[in-house]
Amino acid sequence: MIVLTAGIGCKKDKQGDNSSTQSSTEKKWVVSTIAGDGTGGFANGAALSAKFNAPVDVAVAPDGTLYVADYKNHRIRKIASGQVSTLAGNNSSGILNGNGPLAQFEDPYRIALDAGGNLYVLDEHDIRIRKISPTADVSTYAGTDKPGFLNGAVSIAQFQQDEGGIVADAQGNIYIGDTFNNSIRKISAGQVSTLAGSGAEGFRDGDAGVAQFRFPDGIAFDQHGNLYVADQGNFCIRKITPDGLVSRFAGSGLSGSADGNAGVAQFNFISDMVADNMGNLYVIDDNRIRKVTPEGVVSTIAGSTAGYGYVDGDGTSARFAGLAGLAIDAQGNIYTADINNNRIRKISFE
Repeated sequence: MIVLTAGIGCKKDKQGDNSSTQSSTEKKWVVSTIAGDGTGGFANGAALSAKFNAPVDVAVAPDGTLYVADYKNHRIRKIASGQVSTLAGNNSSGILNGNGPLAQFEDPYRIALDAGGNLYVLDEHDIRIRKISPTADVSTYAGTDKPGFLNGAVSIAQFQQDEGGIVADAQGNIYIGDTFNNSIRKISAGQVSTLAGSGAEGFRDGDAGVAQFRFPDGIAFDQHGNLYVADQGNFCIRKITPDGLVSRFAGSGLSGSADGNAGVAQFNFISDMVADNMGNLYVIDDNRIRKVTPEGVVSTIAGSTAGYGYVDGDGTSARFAGLAGLAIDAQGNIYTADINNNRIRKISFE
């Protein structure tokens, strides 16, 4: 769930030692600003002079083009060749299909790309999943305007408001972290089904049909087809194998900020996540970005528990002011929407 208070809170092989004893010749995570002048507003143009108003999510295409869910501007923005433009939406809040600026969104806050270049949008105050084609045609992809929990044809299927996660697989199937239905939904060949979760709030591992989640949020696939879930209410990351087994992957289940091995590490407020091509996960946890190795070892690569701020530079010295969405490119560079700084930030291993 997105809450606009001091920040917005409730989604896509680089390794290194981020300790304080690191020498100047060793690689480290570095945070930089790639778009936004820090002023809340609306302006296209050169990336660092452009204005966003509470950007909440990012997605990156294979060619490096970035897309931004610009929450308070009711638009999907595009960053390419150092320029910011509007892909779809206008300054009116509403639900209207059409091409580019003729379409309307209320509060877009989660986006994901498929292999065909189609962009899928979750809107905090609209239950339907919207689709934007490469030519900027906006349509309704699945769901109705009525909240509920109903599988079946996309035209009648129901989701709960505030779906928290969205991702596409290599075959173009779309998966939704249906947060308040406590389940992971799948959209394939015009049909909506439940991939995992009984619908009951709780914690239970095992077969996907009986497993329980508590407010699942961001979701991400690894290169082996495992789906990872930010199980927000259980303070841990869950894993769903291709054959439908659910297990705890990392996190002790206790709220906290401790790094370490899978069983002792702690998460506090996990939301979106992405995976690199080596199977590492990167997860937003409050104002930090955490890394989880394929073995479940958790570390902090950027940000701090010290609170809100705006600082570029060395990852652990960097500061953010509200994070909600992540993206990752083929080189392992991570992008995040820094909500209250009204900027798009990049975290690279240099």
